[in-house]
Order: sequence, then C-alpha cells, then structure tokens
Amino acid sequence: MTKTLTARERLLAAARALFWTRGYSNVSVRDIAADAGVDAALVSRYFGGKQALFEATLDEIPVWDALTAEGPAVLEKAVESFSHPFDPETEAANPFSLLLANIIDPEMGDRIRAEVAAQIAGPLAARLGNAPGHKAQDRAAMLLAVLFGMALMRKNFQLEALGEKSTEELAAMIRALGRAALDYKP
Repeated sequence: MTKTLTARERLLAAARALFWTRGYSNVSVRDIAADAGVDAALVSRYFGGKQALFEATLDEIPVWDALTAEGPAVLEKAVESFSHPFDPETEAANPFSLLLANIIDPEMGDRIRAEVAAQIAGPLAARLGNAPGHKAQDRAAMLLAVLFGMALMRKNFQLEALGEKSTEELAAMIRALGRAALDYKP
C-alpha cells in the first residue's frame, strides 16, 4: 500500500527535485507548485517562502558515507559516492547534484559554500587527519577537488571519455587520483 503524500510533502519533494537539479535561481515557486500539483500559495503557508523551502531541502541531506568511515575506508567510501556513470535519464536529485547546481547561484552560492565547509570539508579533514608535511584541510580540499572535478566533467561537461567508462573503470580512475591527492607533497 502506497502512502499518500500531504501537500507539504509533495512541495518538499518537488522543490528537492527542481532545486537540486536546476539550481535555486532557475526555479520559481510556480514551478515547484506545478510539479507538486498544489497552489503556489501553499509554499508561503507551509514554509514562509522560496528561500525557507530551499533551506528545508538542505535539512534532508544525509550524512555522506565517507564521513562515517575510518582510515583508508574514507577514500573507498568517497570513491563509491562518485563512481557511478552519469545517466541523465535516470539521475535522481542527490546531494552532489544540489552542490553542483547551486554553487555558483547568485543567491544561494554563499549558503552552499558554507554548507560544504561545515558539512563536508571540515568533517572530511577531521576524518583524514594530518599527514607528514600535509595539513588535514589541504588533504580534504584536494580530495574534494578530485571528486567534484570528476563529477563536474561527467555531468555538466558530459565528456564522452568519462561517460563511456564502466563503474569499475571510473572507480579505479577516481581512486588513483584520490590517492595522489591525499599523498601529494608540495
């Protein structure tokens, strides 16, 4: 038996799908309401406005698996998160899509940068720790550059060479680049 979603739940689901794939500034309250099949006035009623609805979608971001791992498992979990081939037909809104779609948004870019620092980069640095001659923050930043760089090139630039790779090939590439990033000595 399928549960019927409330109007509030439908708005939240529609907002997540639209904000997380198209970006905050590219989505209107009317777009969200139309996708949810409800009146646009309900956004104000349930959330207080578009920005508060966006913030509510951020509350749904799960903890990244890599941040629950220890030692070498951090890299493996990170690779798992980023090594599935991008398929625009089946790609669902996910936290990484949210970040890529909104990081340069003129209204929410600063908010997303703060979210990345607090919820991803900082905790990742704590998990990775310092290495001889390399600060934890540097190691985290370099690993995130590899991960998001790969995601950006596959999804947004749609580089054919990356799109044709199997999950195993992508994982091997990301793992090698991730190790190099973590072991880099200036």
